[in-house]
Amino acid sequence: MVIEKARFWWPAAAMVLSWACGDTLASVRLQPEEPVTVHVGDMTAVQVLSDRHYFIGSAGSSLVLSKQIQQSDTTIYFYRAVGVGKQALVATPRDPGPDGCISCVTVHYFITVIE
Repeated sequence: MVIEKARFWWPAAAMVLSWACGDTLASVRLQPEEPVTVHVGDMTAVQVLSDRHYFIGSAGSSLVLSKQIQQSDTTIYFYRAVGVGKQALVATPRDPGPDGCISCVTVHYFITVIE
């Protein structure tokens, strides 16, 4: 009886683990200022330097923040595409650039989500 239960739970555990890891393995890494097209259900990733303390603003409702992870000196924001449409993400660091310039240090990401 115990062996039969173990045979059932191992595949189930493996499937859950693959779903949990799948978000980070199967994501499209967004590049600043480069438009990208993804499908509903896809994961996207924005990677920024942690020491700049970026704030990620959003215009649109096609992407939803799924999770945020820290890897050494990098912060990665994962977004899931949940609806068709256009989305813009704006990454602004805490500290302005030279002469207090905000726009010269702000980074934009442009995403189109399709079916």
